[in-house]
Amino acid sequence: MPSYGDLWTGHVRLGDGWAWFEGRCGDTRPHRHLAAQMIVGLSEPIHVETIAGSLTGPAVLVRAGALHAVRPTATHARVIYARSFSPLGIAWSRLGDGKDAASPPAALSEQLRSSDDLAGTLYELAAACPTPPIDARLCEALRRLKDARVDIADLGEIARAVGLSEPRLRALAAEQLGAPLSHWRLWFMLEQGLRSLGAGAPLVAAAADAGFSDQAHLSRTMRRFMGVTPRTAALAMASR
Repeated sequence: MPSYGDLWTGHVRLGDGWAWFEGRCGDTRPHRHLAAQMIVGLSEPIHVETIAGSLTGPAVLVRAGALHAVRPTATHARVIYARSFSPLGIAWSRLGDGKDAASPPAALSEQLRSSDDLAGTLYELAAACPTPPIDARLCEALRRLKDARVDIADLGEIARAVGLSEPRLRALAAEQLGAPLSHWRLWFMLEQGLRSLGAGAPLVAAAADAGFSDQAHLSRTMRRFMGVTPRTAALAMASR
């Protein structure tokens, strides 16, 4: 049985709709992202386990929402996350042909592996992807949900503000985002928590800044969506 004791060490970069980690891959508990995940080994193969089985290769693409775990490796890797409804996330999900984990095209893997300006490369790749046809009212609801002062219990109020009924807003989210708005609210909170950790905030302050009720709430959510503890994430963020 895995111990989940191997820590991730490296640095993290957060962008608009994407994030990446570069460094030594540690262990993770089985978890699900609200993002397509590309893991590119910089010197050794990557090993990912899913319900459907395991996949080892120079790079692995994990479908958004797929239950998976990354197994530790001594090698360095680039781990890139693209929100599932972003242009990049949609394009990468199509590459996997519906599989929980798949081998991405060799040319794309090499581009991500060899790039000296990964942020620039990701912006270029995203710009080349078609803009997803997300309802403008849903986009406005998402913008409001990113506000740490907003509670998911206020969804009815948000729906009215964007000109929709609450059931219609929930249906649009399920159809166009692939996950309930309550999940996206937690995901946005995690993103804010990571930004606070990257700015040097202690865990308690990072949890409060992101709108979590307490540090334990942050811990549960991070294990659920990222498969690691806030302490592990904080160590990675501290080495940015």
